Amino acid sequence: MKLPTIFLNPVLLRASFFSSYDQPPGIKFAKRTVYDYELEYYTRSDGGVIINGKMTDFGRGDINIRKPGQTVQGVPPYECYILCVDLIGNTNRKSGYSFGSPEEAQEKYENPLISSLPDKIRTSKPDLVEGLFESILQNQQSKNDLSEFRLRSSLYFLFSEIFTEVYDLKVSGNTFAIRKAVEKIRKNYSDRLRIDEIAKESGMSKAFFHRRFFAETGTTPGNMITSLRIEKAKNLLSITTIPIGEVGAACGYDDGVFFSRIFKSKTGMTPTAYRKMLGVK
Repeated sequence: MKLPTIFLNPVLLRASFFSSYDQPPGIKFAKRTVYDYELEYYTRSDGGVIINGKMTDFGRGDINIRKPGQTVQGVPPYECYILCVDLIGNTNRKSGYSFGSPEEAQEKYENPLISSLPDKIRTSKPDLVEGLFESILQNQQSKNDLSEFRLRSSLYFLFSEIFTEVYDLKVSGNTFAIRKAVEKIRKNYSDRLRIDEIAKESGMSKAFFHRRFFAETGTTPGNMITSLRIEKAKNLLSITTIPIGEVGAACGYDDGVFFSRIFKSKTGMTPTAYRKMLGVK
């Protein structure tokens, strides 16, 4: 699936957490028209949403992406985070924003990239995504440049995760043997993976495996493992306060000094500096 290219400059208009488990059983909420781009992440659900007349069930780990013009009707019970987002960088709309009311800017501007996404996405990283929604909620009343930076970073990070889930941005290989090798790396990159063993499992010689792997993915097995580990480290550094050494260990680096050296070589800064930049204490 080819990823369309389009300008994206998300500005948070509103963030909240909603629970309807205290509602009487069997009820439905009133129908309403969606005027903004809305993201809902479900932490618990025994219900769903009627979207343009069609019932869609949601559970923990599901994201509902709502687009302007849709008609929605909630069917409780469920608990979810709710984000309303302006996608064209219009910060003036934040002041006095009213949820569920007509908004001229979004009615006149449709973002093809977001509108191409399905209404329902099941994330493979529920803890990470929930952490991003919570971070956005906590930083929505940004009072300074740092909290605003963290808010915008979390928004971009969230959209990046959504696009990755939908468009499968990670390379996967063409032949069965390389796809299987890539799948093993993705599932086990935090463990002590031995590339020689992966090559052996492919049924190829070590040299031929490396050539085929690079030809089909554009990178080496070692670089793929490192990239996945560094991305996980960046995630943990941005949404947790666990010690640097524990972050490294969680990403497959038992030696904290080596982890810091690798992280700096790939990002240009140490893990400590990266966390400080994001304002995580």
